[in-house]
Amino acid sequence: MQIDELRREITDRLPTLSDEQVEALWEYMQILTAADVDALENSNKYLTFFCCDQVFGMDIRQVVQIIGIPPITPLPESSAHLRGVASVRDDMIPVVDLRVRLGRDPVADSGKSCMVVTNVQDRSIGILVDAISNVETILPEEICPPPRQEGHNADYVTGIVKRNTVILLVDVDALLTAGDIDLLNMPASSLV
Repeated sequence: MQIDELRREITDRLPTLSDEQVEALWEYMQILTAADVDALENSNKYLTFFCCDQVFGMDIRQVVQIIGIPPITPLPESSAHLRGVASVRDDMIPVVDLRVRLGRDPVADSGKSCMVVTNVQDRSIGILVDAISNVETILPEEICPPPRQEGHNADYVTGIVKRNTVILLVDVDALLTAGDIDLLNMPASSLV
């Protein structure tokens, strides 16, 4: 059924509804409208942050919290960029160093550096970054596809936004290697 047909059908039936039914319908429409507005408002929001003198952005809906760099316990036999695990909210979460993932030196605790706690595959993960920049509204039409380069594995870059500075949009899930995902799928208690 097309939206116009549905609208006509609802309009035609309104006079036959009781006051209670009209009130219930009105309340339901307000709930739907509020949910749609909230979803729309957050769908174009990105947390921007610095790493390796570059600005990156991630979908704000994936961000759980931003904290200082906590003590990190190294994991044996893990990727270099998987620095270890940290205790956050009484849960042990894996910590990825974005600088190392980009082929650079590890993030240093500079006072501005921090950990962005995100949701990846139904599990929290911490991402170490140099500094937080802002929360930006980025419309879909502003996002350019990233160039594909032979020999470079940058699948985690999903788009490029050109403003005063270039913002690389990242897919947090793609920052992880297959080995990282295997580690994430292990029970949290066996990670330490």
